[in-house]
Amino acid sequence: MTKKEKYLKIAENSLARMDNSYKYFPEEDTPLFVKGKGVRLYDPDGNEYFDMVSGYSALNQGHTHPKIVASLLNQANRLTHTSATLSDAKIELAAKLSKMSPIPDTLVHFDIGGARAVEGAKILVRAYTGKSKVISFTNSFHGRSTGSLSMYNADTFQHLFNVPRDYYQSNYPYCYRCPLGKEKSSCSFECMDSLKDLLENKHDIGGIIVEPALGARGYILPPEGFYKKLRRLCDEHGILLISDEIQMGLGRLGSMFACELYDTVPDIILLSKSLAGGMWPLSAILGRKEIMEIVRPGTLGSTFAGAPLACGVAITSLEVIENENLCERSEILGNYFKKELENRFSQNSMVANIDGMALAIGVEFNLPNGDPATEETKKIQHVGLKEGLLLQRGGPFKNIINMIPALNITREEINEFIDRFEQVVLKVENEYFQIIEENQMNDIKIERADNL
Repeated sequence: MTKKEKYLKIAENSLARMDNSYKYFPEEDTPLFVKGKGVRLYDPDGNEYFDMVSGYSALNQGHTHPKIVASLLNQANRLTHTSATLSDAKIELAAKLSKMSPIPDTLVHFDIGGARAVEGAKILVRAYTGKSKVISFTNSFHGRSTGSLSMYNADTFQHLFNVPRDYYQSNYPYCYRCPLGKEKSSCSFECMDSLKDLLENKHDIGGIIVEPALGARGYILPPEGFYKKLRRLCDEHGILLISDEIQMGLGRLGSMFACELYDTVPDIILLSKSLAGGMWPLSAILGRKEIMEIVRPGTLGSTFAGAPLACGVAITSLEVIENENLCERSEILGNYFKKELENRFSQNSMVANIDGMALAIGVEFNLPNGDPATEETKKIQHVGLKEGLLLQRGGPFKNIINMIPALNITREEINEFIDRFEQVVLKVENEYFQIIEENQMNDIKIERADNL
């Protein structure tokens, strides 16, 4: 029995299967890691894996970045946690984020994760506008807490969480597979008609929450001008625009703040994941002063929110992004990555669309008849794991492999990954056509037997 098998055996008797670790892979192939470095992960038996998930973009700086590890140890030796008090690290991090923020007169509030930041934004919308509901978008994901689930389509959780339906939903642009049947080259943002109708006919809407690109639901980017149109509508109706950059901020799309790429200034920006370099749960709400001061002290927060340990590490994490030019690297290497994928898979019968910006790339798979290749994409993920590739599957039809590498990935590592990924895709593709051919042969045999 391998070391991994021993660990999984222990997990059977101690770890609840509701844990997210069991969601994407067969039980006997559940990934288990003991070490990480850069874009590599290692299991208990020393097997190496290429990490193309990066903790769902919580590790934009890579696994165990030496400067971030040193910062963690340094802060741990000074001050890790206090009660409801301030710390030097908390104030310094707030000042740094405030200075960096594209929002004028930014104030910052810290919490312990993305879902908590979303809940905080929801409270601020209600307090500032006096209106209880927000508009979210189809296929968006804003967290699994009850408050965050109430800001997007939570049908799969309704019976468990008893989530209040205090949101309205509009279409997120999905240009490759437009639900309205429009062509990207000639569309007039008809997907926003439902949004406009809501704003015209509903009078309890206080804000719009939007991802700069879909994250957990499949690395789908909106068309140029989408964010600006949202800003204009919010201004016309006197409501707040919330940019959920929990996964797409901090360099993932090629800029520290994703909204800057769309030349749009929201009222609130939400950050988390890579904010503390994956070392500690930390989130931040950045907003205009008048919004952030609308609630009394103590309204938002939790025991470990903005802990000195988290904030000290976050300062270094931001410095790593700045000093190592990870935003610029993300843009340059992302363009290279996308181009190489397009060149390599241009003749592949299953790769239908490659969408992306910087190091946020989605590879979408179809069957020959144009239907989403959901089961085949699942096989690509599972075969990839057996071949030492950790891949994330997403999209409305679960037929997109999300490319989410650390932003300090090298060109050589990109080339290595594409070589290995191509072999996985070809293996699954060949198996698919082999099954089709065998089924056709069986049909012919049956037909001949019936004719005898």
